[in-house]
Amino acid sequence: MSGTEEGREIVKRLNDKGAGVITTVATEYGREIYEKIGLGHLCIQGRLDIKELSELIRDKNIDILIDATHPYATQVSYNAIKASEEIGIKYIRLQRPASVTEDDDIGGTATEKQEFVHIVADMDEAVSWCSESDKKRILLTTGFSSAEKFVKLKDKKEIYIRILPMPEHIRQCVSIGIKPSNILALQGPFSLELNTAIYNQYKIDIVVTKDSGKTGGVPEKIQSASAAGIDIVIIKREEIDYPVKCSSIDDVFGLLGMEIV
Repeated sequence: MSGTEEGREIVKRLNDKGAGVITTVATEYGREIYEKIGLGHLCIQGRLDIKELSELIRDKNIDILIDATHPYATQVSYNAIKASEEIGIKYIRLQRPASVTEDDDIGGTATEKQEFVHIVADMDEAVSWCSESDKKRILLTTGFSSAEKFVKLKDKKEIYIRILPMPEHIRQCVSIGIKPSNILALQGPFSLELNTAIYNQYKIDIVVTKDSGKTGGVPEKIQSASAAGIDIVIIKREEIDYPVKCSSIDDVFGLLGMEIV
């Protein structure tokens, strides 16, 4: 189960080794990426509930389910764990390491506490923090799903949103009240330099992000915000008790008993 950079790398390596592998993605955009890398024939698109996922596992005679979905796709992981348990197959979670810790240290980018980093429990708390701040120009880098929660601040804040270049998401952002000029439809992750350029271009003074880890470009967001003196609001991950959890692709293949290429 993928849609992430790590998921695609696992699928590619398994396919190169001649393993029987299929992958699922939630969106048409995710499927198109597999098409571009020549693995579209291995990809099934759709948001599967527990029943649908269980049927897929049975129909395809799946022996092992690797959950390489996004760290914030928690419902998908719950469904994968439940379906695996019901059918009795092995479940392996690939979980990206977090970029920040509870005490606001910046993992991998600095050792000292930074006052501009604000860790919140969930999206609602992020909205409340931004609402109470005296700063006005907010950049959401939390994906399309966060737009509806933040748009209620549009009368007192200037809301910018950086989303994947998916036409339906752009249309929906406009339909709920986000200005077309404030929509940045771009594929990440983004470099330190590009983040800084975006912050400067739009005079951003608050950045909202999920802790999607190094692969998701979070360290670069933090560093560029720090250099510009911008507040960055980081939404914590929901804690899940995964049956089996790995922090790297190599660890996944180690559990599979396969040499890394």
